[in-house]
This record gives sequence, structure tokens and C-alpha cells, in this order.
Amino acid sequence: MALHWFNPENDLALACFSPHFIPPASARMMADELSALPVWWTSAGDTVAVASVSEARLLAGQAGGLCPEVEWVGRKDLPACSEVQPWGWSPLVVNRLLAGGVAAECLPDEAFLLRYRDWSGRRHAVDMLDYLVRRDSETARRWSEHLCGKACYCTSEQEVVRWVNLYPRTILKAPWSGSGKGLRLGYGRYEPPLSGWCRRLLREQGGVVVEPLYDKVADFAMEFYVEGERGVRYVALSEFLTTARGTYAGNRVASEEAKMSRLTTVVPEALLECIKQSIICYLTRLFGGGYHGCLGIDMMLCRTGADDRICVHPCVEINLRRTMGHVAASLGRFIAPSSEARFVIDYYKDEKMLRADHDGNLAACPPVISDGKLLRGYLPLIPVTGCGHYRAAMWAFSGEDDDGYARNK
Repeated sequence: MALHWFNPENDLALACFSPHFIPPASARMMADELSALPVWWTSAGDTVAVASVSEARLLAGQAGGLCPEVEWVGRKDLPACSEVQPWGWSPLVVNRLLAGGVAAECLPDEAFLLRYRDWSGRRHAVDMLDYLVRRDSETARRWSEHLCGKACYCTSEQEVVRWVNLYPRTILKAPWSGSGKGLRLGYGRYEPPLSGWCRRLLREQGGVVVEPLYDKVADFAMEFYVEGERGVRYVALSEFLTTARGTYAGNRVASEEAKMSRLTTVVPEALLECIKQSIICYLTRLFGGGYHGCLGIDMMLCRTGADDRICVHPCVEINLRRTMGHVAASLGRFIAPSSEARFVIDYYKDEKMLRADHDGNLAACPPVISDGKLLRGYLPLIPVTGCGHYRAAMWAFSGEDDDGYARNK
């Protein structure tokens, strides 16, 4: 039996790296209100720790009979378990699991957490990008004209200044930060407030990542699962959307064939396969059997050169945890073969507006279930009570419903 715990604040907790870290109020709210989300990637007999057991039990009625049967438990009264699967690992989540009653032998020790934090740092994304694009990977040797991406992990202010001045526009990243956070733009000049932000990161985290800003066409990712000494297994492609500020906005839920078909209209399938195999080779060496769990590699399609050629940026981020791409891949088992969906996590400042939108979607596009799968319509993935601000949901459509789907979401 596995115990699942949703802690989306984990990237922030890694940056602080204290068992007593207090996440921002918005992150705590998100973790509480979306705490039932892991039900969609559970196995039979699993347990999900939630902020409210009574609210979580409402999901069975709201989700059109598709919600898997699990044991819901409160976070302060956790049962004995053989395996713990949080969204990601940090001293904070270990401390919370211990406080809830999980035995210490079921949890990683301090030495693993230190290695995990190092692996999660953006320095490794810089190293992997260099391996994939410029060094000795098969991808770099065969596909250099179809690849783009430069980055420097700067450990001194002089290095930061040189890289910021080298390009008209740059993006600067903290070594550890939350999704869409810890980012600043540079415009060819190293001056306040950017200089003060960089000095603080150099002092507190030991480095700053600097990259040229690319002309992005689309985001996508490759999702993997590391099986300890058995190596690295590819899971799925992930097509996702981000806001102008880089925060997550949604995922396409579709078959691997459908996602690959869209990508290969602009880049060769053989290139994507070569990137996949090079990443597996790199990660196998990086972890050396010391990690077991999910990870995702964020990538981009970018316009480059005078001819606006579309190239692949093969490593924007390494997310050493479960990702929304993994969630979308898990949701695929609930979708009818002839359909696909958009998976969305959204936020409403006014909880009454969220409930009104939820009720309106149920009325306009109720879920249609065929042979135990969602054929089309709106499906909430967490209980919507009228008292929350966050929602996770899918809008599914079959081929002939594409226009209607676009109008409704």
C-alpha cells in the first residue's frame, strides 16, 4: 500500500531546505485545496492524505463514477504504509509525514535529501543541456542543426555580468526556486534591481543561471521514471501551456501517438527519439541507482537563425518530482480512445465565481461516460465545494466536438 501526499510547494521547500519552512499562504492554500488530486494516479489499495476527508469523499459523486476507490485519511492521522509517494521530497515533507505518524524507516534520511536537493538544482539542467547540444551525446553529433540552447551556471558576479552583457535579452534563474518563480529578465545591462537580486543569490545559493532568451514557439516535455538500479524508463510526451510569467496553465491529455503526430509536423521523430535515448543515458549516469521516482525534462520549440528554422531546446528544466505531465499521462487511462482532453488547474479569487463556473460547465457540457471512459464533457478532478479558490478539471472532447470544446474552455 502506498500513501500519497500532494505537496506542490516542494520546490520552494528545497530552496529553503529547512524542516520548519513555512510556505507562502498561496502555496499552502493550493496544497490543501488540491490535496485529493493524487487519487488519479493511485493503484488499488492506496491511501491519499487530504486536508478534509469529508470533502474528499464528495469527489466520488462529482466525478461521474470515474474516481478510483482509495482510502482517504487526514494528514495528522496517517496509517502504517509500505511506501510513501509525495509530489517531491524535502526536509519539510519528511517532517510533516513524521508528525502525521509515518515511521522514520519509511522515509529518506538526511544524506539522501542532500543528494536530492543537489540533483534538483538548475546546475544539472545546464550540464545536461551542454551534453545534449554541444558535447558527446549522440544527439549532439547527429542533430546539431536542429538543436538550440546555451546556458551558464555562474558562480561569480563577473560571470553574470559577462553573460548578461553578451545578449540583448537574457533570462536569469535561481538555482532553486518554485515553478515559474526565481526568474528575472536581463536586457543587456547589469544594473539594479537585477544586480542586487543576483548578489543575493550568489551569497545565499552559490550561483545564478543565465541563458539567452529564445523565440519560443511551444512548450513540451518528456516524462521519465527512475527505477533505482534498474535504470530510467521513458513514460510519455507532455504538451503543456504556460503563462507569460512562466507558470503552468494546462496540459493536453491524449495518446502518445497523437502527441507525437503534432510534434513531428515540425521536427523529425528520429530527433525526438535520439534526445530521449541521450537523456536516459545521461540520467542513468547522474543518479547511479540512488534515486527512485518521477522526473520530467521541460523542452521548447524555438525559432532560430535568419531563416526562422524551428529547433528543439532539449533541456530547459529538470523537475526531479512528479510533474503535471505525469498527471496528464495518468489521466489518459480515464479518456475514451476516440477522445482527448485538456487538463487544467486554475485559480479564482472569488470562490463564488469558481462555483458558478463549475455549475455552468456541468450544465453546458456534462460528462459523458462510455464503457467506463470519459468521452466528452467537463470532469472535476477534485471536489468543488463552493469554499475553495483552486480547481483541477478536464474538458474532454471527441474529434467532431473540437469546435464546441474550444468555445466552452
